Amino acid sequence: MPFALKRSSRKARNAYTKEKHATSGARSLPSIRLPRFLGWMFGRLTRLGSLKSLAALAVLLLTVALALAGVCAASLWLYNEAVTSEFFTTRHVDVTGNVRLSREMVLQYGGIKEGDNSLAVSIAGVERNLRQTPWVEEVSVKRLLPDRFVIRLKERMPSFWVHKDGVLYYANERGDIIAPVESRNFLSLPTLRIEAGAEDATQYLARLLKDMQSGVLPVEAGAIAAVTVSPGRGVEIYLEDREMRLSIATDDWNGNLARMSVTLGDLARRHELKNAREVCAVNGNVWVILNQSAQN
Repeated sequence: MPFALKRSSRKARNAYTKEKHATSGARSLPSIRLPRFLGWMFGRLTRLGSLKSLAALAVLLLTVALALAGVCAASLWLYNEAVTSEFFTTRHVDVTGNVRLSREMVLQYGGIKEGDNSLAVSIAGVERNLRQTPWVEEVSVKRLLPDRFVIRLKERMPSFWVHKDGVLYYANERGDIIAPVESRNFLSLPTLRIEAGAEDATQYLARLLKDMQSGVLPVEAGAIAAVTVSPGRGVEIYLEDREMRLSIATDDWNGNLARMSVTLGDLARRHELKNAREVCAVNGNVWVILNQSAQN
């Protein structure tokens, strides 16, 4: 009897030990998580548990795929019909803000013309083409369906001629080159020359043009034949009709300009302006150099 009890207790201990190890092994397995969509499908298939349900799901997926393909095909067909329809033929292209560029030049540079399908025209492409031209500073293109475009430009305005490498160019009010002078957009302007060492003084060119427009300097822009920016003399203006030079130092621009204006007005009142060959405003003073005939 003692032997039987001992054998029985060993079996109980072995059974408990195996169950404990089995439980511990189950807990140590890593959990696997399926993606949400695959998990949903797996769950559906598990719950349906029949080939009939699987076939129904396949039919549903096929139907959705065919519907999407039909929508894409219809959209493509509608687009092809639209880009070939005469209803969307471009009949009007309005251009505003162009001064140096003619309307035909704007259409040519932009790559757009009447007769094009308005839906097939790339607005970004037209704007990019026009910005790449030397005359256009800003541009916006608007499509008005079914047959109209509106192009608004802001051109770079030329103020001078500049000689470079034997070629005559238009330049803006800062002396920056815009484009070569051509017969189809010819405009007579003063010739600009910037001497070595005077590059920093080119900022006064815009101020000179503004002061002439406002009347601070009593000189007409059309009377100026040439402008020279010099490190020693400042901004020098040559008036061809009077054969006279005006030099304005940049160290005290506003003061020198005011003194120059007063001096020119005084010479005009005394009818002596025709005798002046050169007028220089520098270092708080104004110097007047007379012609040889007037000196005699």
